[in-house]
Amino acid sequence: MQILMDFLQLTDAEAQALAEFAPELLNRAQVPTLAFQEQVEILSTQGGMLSALSTDQCAQLIEMHAEHYRELLAPQYTLQLQHRMIEVGDLYYRWGLPPLWIMTTSSLFAADFEAFAADLSLPQRRPLMAALYKRLRRDEAWQMEGYRLAGDHVRRQLERSPLRDVLTGLLNRAALDEMLPTALDRARRNGTKVAVARLDFDAFRSVNEAHGTVLGDLVLQQLAERLRRALRRTDLVVRLDADDFVLVLEDIHRLENLAPLLERLQLDLDVPYTLSDTLLWQCPISMGITLYPDDNVDAQGLLRHAERALGEVKANKTQRERFWGVYGQ
Repeated sequence: MQILMDFLQLTDAEAQALAEFAPELLNRAQVPTLAFQEQVEILSTQGGMLSALSTDQCAQLIEMHAEHYRELLAPQYTLQLQHRMIEVGDLYYRWGLPPLWIMTTSSLFAADFEAFAADLSLPQRRPLMAALYKRLRRDEAWQMEGYRLAGDHVRRQLERSPLRDVLTGLLNRAALDEMLPTALDRARRNGTKVAVARLDFDAFRSVNEAHGTVLGDLVLQQLAERLRRALRRTDLVVRLDADDFVLVLEDIHRLENLAPLLERLQLDLDVPYTLSDTLLWQCPISMGITLYPDDNVDAQGLLRHAERALGEVKANKTQRERFWGVYGQ
């Protein structure tokens, strides 16, 4: 990191150009802020990169962007600014934003700076843009460092947690035994339904036999990430054992509500899994679902019924039109 920071130090000409044009850039700070606000509104719609954020979080992003704009134009780079960029990266991780978001914000800054510099002469534009790009790369690096440190911290916590699966970071059986009955209680109080699903690969053993358990574990980690990404934050994703996963989806009003989610999930799960730069592995997945309180049994009964539905789906996999089936149907 230190080598990169040394490389990104401004030359005298670059520092002079930044100091000369910083006042003009600051006077037009509202322009990039409004453009960023428009992007946040677009990306916070369903399916967008920011769709999981609350209204307050989106507003905080806009405030952070405006503050960052001013910091990019500061005459001196201080240790305080470095620490703030690390904190920003940490926040992005805790909010569940992908690392790509850090690059996205930098691209938006760069587009604004380029628009400003377009009318300058080449001797003016070259050192100014070099200075601004160095500032952007510097802050990207520290934000990515904050993001990495936050991820490392969470992984260390997960490894120590008795309710987490060490391999995937998902909830484990102990967590399911504790949380599923609570979800059923909420459904009874609220008059809603809970979908309990069991899923696994149709032939997971083949990847272990052909390529070894290390690459088999890699497939399970990729599957876990796809399930996390496809479902809502309020849904439970659990790994019981090997490739045996459980999903618990709350606030379901009728079975038809699940169809769009399952269709999106199938598209995600049909994508081949990456074993190496040159090796992909693909295998169908089957899922069995039961719906509480239509299936009015306790938590363990729901898990058994979902497993039974899973078995029926796998038994008919050559004739099936969809990868999932419902208990009792």
